[in-house]
Amino acid sequence: MAVLAVLATGCASMGAGPDIARPAVATPIPTGTALAAPAALAPAAAPAAPSFTESRGPTGAARASEQATTDTPAAAPGGPRAPANAAVATVFPIAALPSDGALPIEPTTIGGSAPDIHADLWARIRAGFAMPELASPLVAEKERFYLSKPDYLQRMFARGGRYLFFIVEEIEKRGMPTELALLPFVESAMNPIALSPAQAAGLWQFIPSTGRAYDLRQDWWVDNRRDVVQSTRAALDYLQRIYAMHGNDWFLALASYNWGEGAVGRAVRRNQAAGRPADYLNLTMPNETRHYVPKLIALKNLVQNAERLGVALPALPNRPYFVAIEKTRPIDRDLAARFAGLSIDEFAALNPAHNRPVISATRNNQIKLPADRVERFRAELERHEAESKAFATWEPYTLKQGESLDDLARMRGVSVAELRKANGLREGSRIMPGTQLLAPQAGARVDEERIERFVAPRIYEQVERPARYHTVGKRESLASIASRYKVPVATLAAWNGLRDTAPRGARLLVQQGGTQTLLTTEDGERSVVPQARPQVAAAAATAAAAPTRPAASTPGKAAARAAPRAESGRAAATPASARKAASSRDAARSRPAHRPDTVTRVRMASRT
Repeated sequence: MAVLAVLATGCASMGAGPDIARPAVATPIPTGTALAAPAALAPAAAPAAPSFTESRGPTGAARASEQATTDTPAAAPGGPRAPANAAVATVFPIAALPSDGALPIEPTTIGGSAPDIHADLWARIRAGFAMPELASPLVAEKERFYLSKPDYLQRMFARGGRYLFFIVEEIEKRGMPTELALLPFVESAMNPIALSPAQAAGLWQFIPSTGRAYDLRQDWWVDNRRDVVQSTRAALDYLQRIYAMHGNDWFLALASYNWGEGAVGRAVRRNQAAGRPADYLNLTMPNETRHYVPKLIALKNLVQNAERLGVALPALPNRPYFVAIEKTRPIDRDLAARFAGLSIDEFAALNPAHNRPVISATRNNQIKLPADRVERFRAELERHEAESKAFATWEPYTLKQGESLDDLARMRGVSVAELRKANGLREGSRIMPGTQLLAPQAGARVDEERIERFVAPRIYEQVERPARYHTVGKRESLASIASRYKVPVATLAAWNGLRDTAPRGARLLVQQGGTQTLLTTEDGERSVVPQARPQVAAAAATAAAAPTRPAASTPGKAAARAAPRAESGRAAATPASARKAASSRDAARSRPAHRPDTVTRVRMASRT
């Protein structure tokens, strides 16, 4: 039976109306308790991406921190601890939910419940500290560093208010020390959109390869390294693994998170072979890793002794800040934000994994909302459904022959800048007909299945190719240079006014400058294409948009006419034998364009 439940983790999951959302998971909430966001933490604007310095382990996550923090980390032993509160799941059968969406009076509880004994979330975090002290002067150095930058501390702690309750709950479920809840402050300054020069992303700073190893999806639609729920799950999985790998030593585990478990393992074995202590403080390691753990322990000490040290911690009630809604249909990001009464920046702060203006239902099916906005979201959702309005208004579109990005923007009522941003197109690139991208709908209801089938744009763009030159070196010949640059010897000789040899030291033209068409596929691969190919795709899109015209003739003729023109200039530069072979190939290429099955394949591609 479908159920509505609340995770005992800080993210509640609630049903959200017809079709678009379905119930999922949530925390035991005492009868009569309102799900309200902390007054001191009303949703703020999404954090701006700061400037970062980066350090990374070869196999683990990479670290981004604000440019203001120029120091690095170290580690600490200690074992897992019992959670302060037992994790409890409360399950509500769907049938028990009243029509107004209120929680049932007498929910069925699975597991035991523990009373909330903590004054606030900071008290709960302090109660879970379990790592030993680190006997290093670097700890005091880092404490002085943080205390000298109170504004920086306040910005970090304010950002963390949205996410800390969830992170603490997940850590306690696993019996891990709550010092780990402070690790995202070290990694990313608790900024979910932080991106390091090594492309490490999110609160926990996963590099792409490690993210994929821990099931964090990264594609054109989403980057789940930035998803607070999924990246926290992955980070804690990784930390538990390297903690066990290093004999239940948290300091070595943290050093591995920064430097890589392989590097730490080799350093340990070197010390053991030399008869030296193999604990964290005695290992030879990069300076950045040496500073990493002292930074975490310094933050722990500031939270532990905030009043004595004069650190103003923001008020953080010990209750969930956000709720996770699972949806079964795509929905526009702007529409979801409007349903919840949030600005786009506020919505993005809780949903930073979504890259596009429409949120796909099959790539990452969760939307996170402040807990006090759920009922408003549900009501707006139901009203929208009752009025038979569309939830998604962006659709795949193929630029037709003669259309430009400017034309499409004008037809669909958006700016060119919006189209470029929505599709991840480079500023200034000249987009050609045949390009497949997302665009706002023309008026009819969007086919949502087409959205889910759309993998990524397929981009044809025209670029200026600069001329390339090569200086003839010792023992190089005209033939060897031609082979290196994949140019016929006769062509290379003609370009440079040579006969059979190339004098040493001569500067030869090996690639003529000019305009060329680049294709970027859905997988991100780029290649140079003959000029006729985007014209065929564009002609097919035009034919599909005008079904009264013969489907096969128009694109076939366009391809047949375009292919010889596209190749004629290139054939002229080849010797007679090569020109004859090129003509045969051109004829072979042009013939399939007349076949109905070829046109069908192009049309099918335009619908993806």
